[in-house]
Amino acid sequence: MKRFAWLMALSWLVLAPLWAQTNRVVVIVSWDGGKPSVIRQLVAEGKLPTVKAFLVEGSYSWTAQTIVPSSTLPSHTSMVTGVTMQKHGVTWNDKFREDEGYVKVPTIFELAKRAGLRTAMVVSKSKLRQFAKPNTLDAEKVVSGNALKVADEAVQVLEQVKPNLLLVHFSDPDSAGHGYGWGNEKKGVPPSPEFLDALQRCDEATGKIVAALKRNGLWQRTLLILTADHGGHDKTHGSADPEDVLIPWIAAGGLAARKGELKREIKTMDTAATALAALGIKVPDDWDGKPVWEALRSEVKTAMNGKRLEIVVEWKGSHCGIAEPKQIVITDPSEWAKLWQQVHRNKFPAPNLPPVDFSKNMVLAVFMGQKPTSGYAIQISEVSKLNGEVVAKVRETSPPKGSIVLQVITQPFHIVVIPKVDAKVKFVMEQATQK
Repeated sequence: MKRFAWLMALSWLVLAPLWAQTNRVVVIVSWDGGKPSVIRQLVAEGKLPTVKAFLVEGSYSWTAQTIVPSSTLPSHTSMVTGVTMQKHGVTWNDKFREDEGYVKVPTIFELAKRAGLRTAMVVSKSKLRQFAKPNTLDAEKVVSGNALKVADEAVQVLEQVKPNLLLVHFSDPDSAGHGYGWGNEKKGVPPSPEFLDALQRCDEATGKIVAALKRNGLWQRTLLILTADHGGHDKTHGSADPEDVLIPWIAAGGLAARKGELKREIKTMDTAATALAALGIKVPDDWDGKPVWEALRSEVKTAMNGKRLEIVVEWKGSHCGIAEPKQIVITDPSEWAKLWQQVHRNKFPAPNLPPVDFSKNMVLAVFMGQKPTSGYAIQISEVSKLNGEVVAKVRETSPPKGSIVLQVITQPFHIVVIPKVDAKVKFVMEQATQK
């Protein structure tokens, strides 16, 4: 069947890679009840050195949001399933309800195991077993003790099980908050000394995990996400109050981008999606969570972009017979002949039609449209196969303002031949200025 597709350019990025990256590590560290405003205060006072280093070397937000109700079990379930409570169905917070069965939707551990990766979780509340489905974890530990004890167990798991995906949970801030108080910003009540101590203990415990990752040569290929399930006010939480709902979200490690404070909205479901993306696992289309791409290093994103398709042959130039911006896919010899004729309609004699074996190859062509001067260019910089689609990255370049250019009308174009793929093609456009 003949196909001549004129495709609209898409400016958004494709979200999911094609295969699992077995040499990468993702560690999610949850400070249960970790109120971001207080963490930020302690960082400013120099009392959380591990977190401070993360902020300098990575990306972070103090205004990420958990779900409502802002409670431990429903929130953590959203954190590891990428969906809201309404979708995952874990609405209770009292205990692991064996009679309810494990969470019904896929977890990040389940998807990682399907991809052939190793998974583990080390937590300090047994109710989190609600999402520890059988055969989805290589190691599962519920630890009685404070964050330092949990961290020791987590280090042991890291070094013995060598998981690609690890969830670590510290309950200290939540226990201190319920027992002594998170403070109340509206009333001007400061957080309790016990709550401050709990946060500092979590910082020390997180530092133990980082030290183990570095000691074992893993830090440069690790994404560590430090976050929380909720905040708190007075001695409670669970409401839609910002003191309860706002959570920290910090990305560190060798896979994290050094972007500083992120301005985008982040939800707790995004933690699951970002973890999968960093591991090279497809993020389910029906998830509420989306990868926080800004928090990942550009070379990591490039490495996750699936199978790159070879450009077999190409033609480019500044003048052609097509004056409108277009992106074209051709899989048919007759349409290829028509396009070649249109491109060279103003050239006499027109060059001969190059042969293309459409049983093996296909043609992508991009046209920038008519421009008033020289200095403009368009290029298909990379073509990859991602999640059953072909993604062509297109770079449009313009002359800098005030530069010396020729006063001549141009129509920049780029045509490439790539291996044939029976899939939809998306053009991802980016604009740049000549240096």
